[in-house]
Amino acid sequence: MRIKRSVLMVVIGVLLVTNLITLVWNWSSGKVGTPEVVASVGGESVTREDWLYALEQQHGKEELRAMINQKVIDHLAKKYDISVSNKEVEQEYYLIQSVYNAYDEENLEDEDTLKEQIESELLLEELITKDVQVPEKEMKKFYTQNEDQYSIPKMYKLKQLKVADQTEAEQVLKELDGGSNFEALAMERSTDEQSAHLGGDIGYVPIDGDILSPEAKSEVEPLSQGEWTSPIRQDSEYVIYYVDGILKERDFSFKEVKSQIRRQIALEQVQTPLKPESFWDEVNVEWFYGKQE
Repeated sequence: MRIKRSVLMVVIGVLLVTNLITLVWNWSSGKVGTPEVVASVGGESVTREDWLYALEQQHGKEELRAMINQKVIDHLAKKYDISVSNKEVEQEYYLIQSVYNAYDEENLEDEDTLKEQIESELLLEELITKDVQVPEKEMKKFYTQNEDQYSIPKMYKLKQLKVADQTEAEQVLKELDGGSNFEALAMERSTDEQSAHLGGDIGYVPIDGDILSPEAKSEVEPLSQGEWTSPIRQDSEYVIYYVDGILKERDFSFKEVKSQIRRQIALEQVQTPLKPESFWDEVNVEWFYGKQE
């Protein structure tokens, strides 16, 4: 199972801080040199040092690589006076939201972490394409040919809860009205296996698309975030939708997406791999694991 990088960093950070506190306490109490036992199996001990070593071996290299790569990007962005605006990051985040599918993106990071990743990726793209000139005419042609990509319809981030019959659906509504958590109920009660383990999450759904039935559309559209529909019959089952978020309809102008288009066209013209390691030699990176592969 893949652990989210943000969660893993917190776990490792907590363990390191805890380890430091333990060492200080052991030193103050005269117990330096006595390994702390964190587990015992059949009389055989697992020490804190064993545990931290295993964490380092399993995750240490990639986490150190990620830290180095971020510093490489920050260093070169400052060197070449390259930056991306908050508006660009927010715009990219909006576009990602519009194509978010809960079934495919179970490991999607939280909003703040994702925005940090977006900023780093945009800076990296700017660094790699900094010497590429793209004519305005070519960018406008690309925009015209792909204008539908920059026209986002109104979308609802939905969670669903499917049950076998109307009686059970009414019971679910009663529990929701009583303060029960929709996500918990979906995990416990929903018959839809794909979304149940995600708390019913089905991602962003366009209100004018063909995913929702006409009845579902009429039930969902008037709702605000945090509200849910009445039970809607779907074949032999009943479904209740919960509005977890709303994306307003938006059309991005050429001016708004011009820098994105420039990078997209320019990236097709460069041979440099789209990864920070491409710049390690330039900034003279040295690390614990030796020569960069």
